[in-house]
Parts: sequence; C-alpha cells; structure tokens
Amino acid sequence: MDGRNGSDPHLRSARPSEDNRRPTPTIPRASTDQDTGQRILQRPPIPAVELIQPRAAPLHIARLTVTQQRVFIGDMQRFNMVEITDNTTAGDVIALVASQGSLDHTPVWMLFELANDFGMERPIRSYELLRDVTSSWNKDKLLNAFVIRRTYLAPSLSRSNIPTSSPTHRGYVEWESKKGKWSKRWMELREHSLWLSKRDTGKDETFLCSLSNFDAYYVTRKHKSPKPFVFAIKSTDNLSLFEEVSDYLHVLSCNQKDGEKWMEAILVARSYVLFQERHILFAKSGGDFTPNPNIVPRSRTRGQSISTRPIQPLVNVSAPFSPSATAGVVFEPGSLLAKRKGDVMS
Repeated sequence: MDGRNGSDPHLRSARPSEDNRRPTPTIPRASTDQDTGQRILQRPPIPAVELIQPRAAPLHIARLTVTQQRVFIGDMQRFNMVEITDNTTAGDVIALVASQGSLDHTPVWMLFELANDFGMERPIRSYELLRDVTSSWNKDKLLNAFVIRRTYLAPSLSRSNIPTSSPTHRGYVEWESKKGKWSKRWMELREHSLWLSKRDTGKDETFLCSLSNFDAYYVTRKHKSPKPFVFAIKSTDNLSLFEEVSDYLHVLSCNQKDGEKWMEAILVARSYVLFQERHILFAKSGGDFTPNPNIVPRSRTRGQSISTRPIQPLVNVSAPFSPSATAGVVFEPGSLLAKRKGDVMS
C-alpha cells in the first residue's frame, strides 16, 4: 500500500514535532488540605482597600461684633467707654459703669437714649437691647448718644413692676397735626394703642399708633407749643421705613402734671407690650418672672371682647374637591377633562 496516502498508522514523519517547542502553559498549582482532603486552588491575595473617612464639616462660629461706645454720665462733660455687643442691655451698661466707681448703687439710675436728630430723649429699660435702639439711628448723622441719669421713673420701669395688664389713661391734650398747627384732642390709651377724637365721646376717634413699635419721648429741643409740657410718641423703627415723617413722629402738649402722668402711663404700657411680645429680652438673666400682682387684671374690656370673637379667614377658600360629593364627576369641576359617566365625547 502506498505510504503517501497516510493510511498506515505505524508510519511517522522523521521531522521533529513542533509540539515540543511550544511553551507549556502555566497552570496554578493545587494544594491538598491535609484535614479535608479537598483540592484548593491558590489565588493571589486581594489588596486591602483603605477606607477614607469623610472630613467633618467645619463648625460655623458666629462672629461677635464688638463696638466701642461713649456713655455719658449726668451731662455731656463726662463719659466712659463701654464695649457693646449684640446682646448688651441697658442694665449691663449701668452695672459696668457702677463697677468702675462712676455711680452709686441706688436704683434710680437709667440709661437714656439721646435722639438729638429729633431733639428728644427717653429712658431705656434695663432689659432692652442697645442693638435695637441703635438700629433706628441715622448712621449718616452722628448725633445720637447714650447718657446715664437719675430719674423717678426707674422703679416704675423695672422688671419687677411690669403690670399683669396694660394700663389705660385718657384726657385732653394739644396735638400738633401739622408743623406749627395745634389742635385740641381727646386722647385715650387703651388696647396697647393711642386713639384721638375731637370729643370725649369718642364717636369720631381715629387710630394714632400702636405701642408695639412706638414709645414715649421727652422733647428737649425748644418747641413752640400752647402748653408748657411737650412730649412725643416716636417709632422705634428706622425712619426709612416710613413714607411720611408725620406717621413716624407725633408731638403732644399739655400742662406739667398731666404730661408726667401721660409719660409714665405710656412707658409702662410699652413695657407690658415688650414683655408679651419679646420674651427673649427677659430670658437672658434667667429665672422666673412674676408680674406685679398689685395691678388689677383687665376684665370685660373692649380688647377682651374683640379677642373672644371667632377668628375669620382673610380669604374665603372653598372646600377641597371631593369625588364623593358629585357622584359621576371624575375631575375637578370646571376642568376641560371633567366628564360624567355616560357622557360621550364628541
């Protein structure tokens, strides 16, 4: 038989095989676990992953604003420099100046706001923040200042004498309706506000201002008036919030005795409003606060009768749509998609 046909399996070529020249593939060596007898394939170790801890966010520390302020004592001839922060009260300033030996420890000293741009001043209650006082000042006119003085109003305006209800007062005063024009008016202090009318019947009364953002001031600048005692009701906000100065400031006049009564009544009523609306002013010194129990609480007053009325919404809003209210309605009434069951689309 012809060997070229390759039919004889015993015949092999004399040419060396190429299989011996090929590299032998590397096969992972297997080891035998002596305890279990199982074959375990050795694998390369997995590198450990380093866990990166997230950086903590930096704490936000509020900056404490400290300003140097002159505080005059008695008059404008003597002053002490005081550091004032956003949390400094008038009582803090009195205590600091007293610790420096400039005041005696009698409870008749109060810090006054000198609103020299309007020619007036007022006593600042010991719990009032000086930041709130200076925020109403005109920063372009460096006229206003603080001064410490003795005053008979110190006991009435102390924290311990805040009444349990807002005081009321009424009587005739001269009201400067326009600059240089005075009109006799019946004025009433009630419901934490001031009201004016031409007669004591109050039928034509008009609202003057609310003590939520108005306070009483002594007028120190010479003012031509029909009565010797001149005082003012001025806003504690900045003048830039008002379109007309006549809404920002109201000047009144009466005799000396009546004027002192008006000043004390308005200042005490303002103290009551501060206590009710700004509890943060009283939380600084800590402790429980007990109003003066000697003042009779309000009862059956107009303010109380108003507060008992049912509260009405500012805008009448209809009740939300409910599918159960209208049996066959699927969508909101008035919607283009509103269809009743059985309707056929055209």
